[in-house]
Amino acid sequence: MNNKTRSTLAAIGLFIVAKSKWVYALLKLTKFGGTLISMAISLGAYAAFYGWKFGVALVYLIFVHEMGHLIAAKQKGIATSPAVFIPFMGALISLKERPRSAATEAYLAYGGPLAGLISFLPAVVLYEWNGDPFWALVVYLGALINLFNMLPISPLDGGRIVSVLSTKIWLVGLLILVAVILVTRTSPLMYLVLLIGAFTWWNRAREGFRASILSYEREKLGAFRSMIADWPSLTSTYELKAMIASDLKIAQEHAAGDRKWSIPFLHDREKYARDTAKIDLFYGERTLRLLQEWEHQPVQYEDGDASRPIPSPLLSRADREIGSRSEQVDEELKRYRTYYVAPNALKWKVLAAYLALAGVLSYFMIYGFRIMELHR
Repeated sequence: MNNKTRSTLAAIGLFIVAKSKWVYALLKLTKFGGTLISMAISLGAYAAFYGWKFGVALVYLIFVHEMGHLIAAKQKGIATSPAVFIPFMGALISLKERPRSAATEAYLAYGGPLAGLISFLPAVVLYEWNGDPFWALVVYLGALINLFNMLPISPLDGGRIVSVLSTKIWLVGLLILVAVILVTRTSPLMYLVLLIGAFTWWNRAREGFRASILSYEREKLGAFRSMIADWPSLTSTYELKAMIASDLKIAQEHAAGDRKWSIPFLHDREKYARDTAKIDLFYGERTLRLLQEWEHQPVQYEDGDASRPIPSPLLSRADREIGSRSEQVDEELKRYRTYYVAPNALKWKVLAAYLALAGVLSYFMIYGFRIMELHR
């Protein structure tokens, strides 16, 4: 497209924006206003560089792909935001709640490429009917987009699907993508996917260590809760303060540590000692502050009976806060331990579905490419 044509399109776009503010305001009020606005912007961007036919085809393919995710999420009862198109990067939807298992997440992910496959099948029929190579381009483009999304790298759909099998497969996907980047001229999007994929894989690899830290914190919370429950029956807090002060001194020494940096896995034992000492320090200081504040509040008794102390509002509030944090820790630990667990029968089904869809998409990508080569 020449500069004159691009300038004309830009001028038309500016005129529409200037004269149609009321349309924009109306779209914002609708549930899918953001989707329509971002879709129009993406369509204009693609059209300016590649022409309207290509732009319409690309936006259509991306739209159907995202609708596949939305339908799958609705079937699983998971709320999502409407799709938002990002020019030259595709589109995305965000989940308003986290799936409860990798199997559910895989179901949501599979819906996109499956819908993507269905989206370009009419183009196969149209090419066989009239022989227009444009339809072969649509087939090739649709297959390529969805096949790329099937790469076993998180956050791509393929990575979320194979997570049911093993998240170790993510590393294989990363190596494949690195090879693709090295031997081909790729877009910045490839590097972004590689960066996010590497971060996600590393985050998963370190979940075991984080779970051990959370387990220690859960034990600390239980001890903290038991301790403050005994305070009303104490006749003196002198020994308790001395014990807390001693524990704080030890925690400060361990939290500082000798090593200023650590290598993951290699120095995990030392890092575990430092991190747990920091937890000891945090809850020790919190305990001491709470104890000092509680000491300045007089203990009240029911009917003046010293054996029936009225629960302190201060300690009751602290107990609720401990309970709330304990629930958060338990929920996170449960996710670490069960999220990627799936029965073998389900794993075989997911593997078969993944390979079948990847195989069909590969076939149609080659189909479209060969036809385009014939018309060059």
